[in-house]
Formats: sequence, C-alpha cells, structure tokens
Amino acid sequence: MIQENYLIQYYQEIENGNIIVGKELKDQLDFLISELSNPKFVFDPLPGLARIRFIETFCKHTKSPFNGHPFLLELWEKALLQTAYGFKYNETGLRRFNEVVLLVARKNGKTTFIAGIDLAEFFLSSGGTDIVCASNTNDQASILFEEINNMREGSKTLRNEKYSKKNIFYIYSPKSKNKIKKLSAQSRNKDGFNIEVGCIDEVHEMTDSKVYDAIKQSQSTKIEPLIFIITTEGVVTQGFLDSKLTYCRKLIKKEIEDEHILPWLYTQDSVDEIYQDKKTWQKSNPSLGTVKLPSYLEDIMNKSRNDHSMKVTMLCKDFNIKQTDQGAWLEFKDVNNTETYTMKSISDSYAIGGVDLSNTTDLTVALLLIVKGGKKYVHAQYFMPSEVLEKRKEEDNAPYDIWLSQGLITLSPGSQNDFSLVTNWFIKMIRENGIRPLWIGYDPWNSLYWVKEMEEAGFILEKVRQGIYSLSEPMKQLEADLKNKVVNYNNNPMMKWNLANTQAKVDINGNIQPSKLGSKFKRIDGAVALIIAYAVLNRYKSEYEGMIR
Repeated sequence: MIQENYLIQYYQEIENGNIIVGKELKDQLDFLISELSNPKFVFDPLPGLARIRFIETFCKHTKSPFNGHPFLLELWEKALLQTAYGFKYNETGLRRFNEVVLLVARKNGKTTFIAGIDLAEFFLSSGGTDIVCASNTNDQASILFEEINNMREGSKTLRNEKYSKKNIFYIYSPKSKNKIKKLSAQSRNKDGFNIEVGCIDEVHEMTDSKVYDAIKQSQSTKIEPLIFIITTEGVVTQGFLDSKLTYCRKLIKKEIEDEHILPWLYTQDSVDEIYQDKKTWQKSNPSLGTVKLPSYLEDIMNKSRNDHSMKVTMLCKDFNIKQTDQGAWLEFKDVNNTETYTMKSISDSYAIGGVDLSNTTDLTVALLLIVKGGKKYVHAQYFMPSEVLEKRKEEDNAPYDIWLSQGLITLSPGSQNDFSLVTNWFIKMIRENGIRPLWIGYDPWNSLYWVKEMEEAGFILEKVRQGIYSLSEPMKQLEADLKNKVVNYNNNPMMKWNLANTQAKVDINGNIQPSKLGSKFKRIDGAVALIIAYAVLNRYKSEYEGMIR
C-alpha cells in the first residue's frame, strides 16, 4: 500500500510556484529530498502519518475563531511531522532526527501545533513516557500546558478517565503511566526528569540554555529521544536562540555536519521584499490566509512606516527578521531635512525649551522649539569645554572646529561646561530675537545650581527624567514629524548628526527611549534635548496653542 509522502507533496507545491518559501528553507528541503535516495537512510511515512491522523481525528481547536473545529493540519505541518519521524537509519531502523528547530512567525498556529504533537505522543507512545512542555517562564509554559489540556478536554475520547487525567502537577494516563509536565527556567528543580519528548516554546526569550540542557541531559538513556524547539525571532542578543540558529544555519550551508538536527526555518530573504511584494509574506508565514489574516499584516505594515517600535516588533515577530532591543531609530532620509529659516522669520515668538546638560563627557545642548504655520522650528546651541575640543574631534571623528567657526558651539573655559552660558543663551534669545520660552524641559540629574540660576532669571523649568515612560511618546511623535518633514532644524549639521546617531531602545510593550548607537563617542545630545522639548509640549499643548493663537 502506497502511503502519502507529504514532504514530496510540499516540495512539489514549492517547485510549481504554488507555495513560496525563503532561501533557507528551500535549501534545506532540497537537501532533504536528495536524502530520500541516500542508502544510509530509509524514509518511513507511517510514524508521521500516525501522528497526523491522531491530531486530525481527535484534536480540536480551543481558541476563537476556530474553537471546537477539528484540527486539520496545514501541508507544511504534515511535511514537517513526517520528515521528523520518517527518516531512519537503514542499518538499525532507529529514527535519524532527535531535535527539530522550527522558526515561524507569530499567529501561524505554532502553540496549537505543539499541543497536538504532545497529545499525540502522550496517547501513541509506549508506557512510562514523560513528555515536557517547556518555555522560558512559568507563565509561558502554563499557556502551552493549558492548551494541551483544553485540547484533551475538548475530545470525548481523549478526556475519558481510563486514558487520561489531570491534577495540579501534570496530565497522566492511569493505563500507560505516560505523563505531560511543565518546565521553565524559573522551575526550582530542573533535574530528576526522565523525558522522552520535550517541546520548548518561545525560546527567543531565553538568555541561556538551562531549560534545553535539563531536557537534553534527562534523555541520555533514551534510544530515540526527541526535542521540538518552536519559536519566533526575538530581541535577546547572544541568547540561546541566537546560538541555536547560528548552528542551524551552518548546517543548512553545509559548513558543519549533524545528522540528528532538523532545521525548518521560515524566514524572509530581505527587509525590502516585505514592503515591495505581499506575496513574499508567506516565506515567514506559512499559514497566511488560513490561520493568519493578510489584513492584519497590512494594518501593522502601514503603522510601522511611522512608528519605530511597531516596525521592530513587526519585523521580528511577523517576519522573523532578527532585531535587537536597540536598533537604528531613523534612516538618514528621514533625518535629512535641508530646509532653512532666518532668525527674523521665527523672532517675536513663544517657544518651548529643551536642555540636555553634561559636565564633561557629552555635549550640552539648549534649544528652542517654535510651532508656527504647521511647522516646528528648532533653534539649537551646543556647549563644550574648550580643553577637550581637539580630543573630541579625534575621538568622535567630528568636525567640531568647523562647527565652532559656524557659531553652532559655545566653548566654556577649562575642562568642564559652565552651565551659566546656557542661562545666558536663553536670555540672549529673548533680548535679541524676542523668542520667549514659556517652559523649559530638563533632566534633573546634576542640574541643581543651574535650575536655581534659571529660576532666579525668571524662567519656568519642567523636570523630564530620561526614562522609557517619560520619553517614549514624545520620541514617537518626533519620529513621525521628522518623517513627514514637519521639523525644520535649519539644516544644523550637529542636530542632523545627533539624530542620525540615535538608537531606539525598545521594551516588550513597544515603548522606546533614545540610546547611543553602539559607541560612547556617538553623540545624541541634540536628539535628547529635542525629545525633552516634545515632552514639555505634550504637557502644555493646549496652553501653548492658546498662547500662539
């Protein structure tokens, strides 16, 4: 009897152009198809087929909008299962692969897929089998465990107490003594397990390999152990996932040999193709159109064009393109604005002030933000100690001497900034140009005597701490304004340089804050001062708009 070979079917659909995959998966599939004729191995479709039939017969979806529907596997899922279980050594009949690494974008049904695999193992394995669902945190491991149990309870056959029960620790079978347990990096005791099959979800958050090592070590006595590692990309650098994917990519490129690991990576070939051709979205989203909605991707794609944190999250989670928690904030085309203005055109105006103070290491910046005629005009002055000018010129590889000659920098005598010069600059702007700052934002660090001096001069100061919650929203607003060419900073080369140097540090909630681009010599002080001014503008937006009317 000829059995279905879903690996060949999947490969043919790709060859015929009906399914699009990225180069990494295509290279891997080319290799697997060639291995079907390798005399060292035999391909047995039955073990994978047994699990496919079990899942499609007994397992049901537990989440809206598919709740209660039979779990019908996608062709890619069938191909993966049959490949993982089907390749065996010709001489011994033992399974070839003992580790599967699946990288797939979010919302492609991966947690449901793992749950189905675990249940199939639980009911089809021989007695005394321990199955572990693992993740980085207890909460994430519990999500997977509950999905498994909900799927079990959704089937009259599977929830029959003769075959399976659940207590607070695990799902177990009174008949076969099989168990499904939870494990995470937060588990107190990671030893003492006797694991046959381990499924690790969302490994992108793991900074180390402790969970993986615990599972691997517990399988040392097993003849045919198996670990499924299923994840999306992440922002943790040099963590477990980076190490695992580096190894997998060397395997795919044939730089190393390892017959026991099966990489199955759904990745894009470039960032540009994502924005240029919707058809390529399938490369990282194999369930697009059946599970994941194209309309969802279109929506976040449009939002990402003007929102850095959205773009980082989208590229990482929806297209499996590695991002860091600190990425370049803006492209140069977004920063670059060659528009200029004259001082006369912005004179006799109310403004918002922004200040970033530094004693010695960084630049000190004072600026005025003026909203006029739908534009935001920025007039900035930089301050630095005279004794460090030449040193900074070399360290930063920046033409400070030229900028000094252009009047963009004010030098303080000696090796430290004199903040009184900042006070004098604001007073000068009022006396000579009639530009009065209604409020001036500043970071309170190291500013005590300057604040007293400014207040004595009649200025109203506003504290803006340089934290992710206080700077995120104004930074996003500045980002949108720069991209829309609303901000005219008079083509100031120092401001342009600072903006281009700025990174956006992103937290898990999509909040951002400015950070330096990989080097302590990349100055971002002008960008910080401008974001601080935006934060103050947000606080007093209605009052300021009332004044300028």
